[in-house]
Amino acid sequence: MKGPKGLREIHHIMESIYEEEKELTPAQRVEKLREESNKFMLERKLSLKRVKPSELKHVIG
Repeated sequence: MKGPKGLREIHHIMESIYEEEKELTPAQRVEKLREESNKFMLERKLSLKRVKPSELKHVIG
């Protein structure tokens, strides 16, 4: 693949993610994403509130 080095690196990362997740169901992908995001927030000592989709309607609309 030709192009800037950064773009090639991003493409490689995206391919790796696809290979890891291609056999997962949508529910399994959501669970994996939640686990990884929780781990990320704990490592960086972040405290973010999860917002349910039903709560977003009040904010957006």
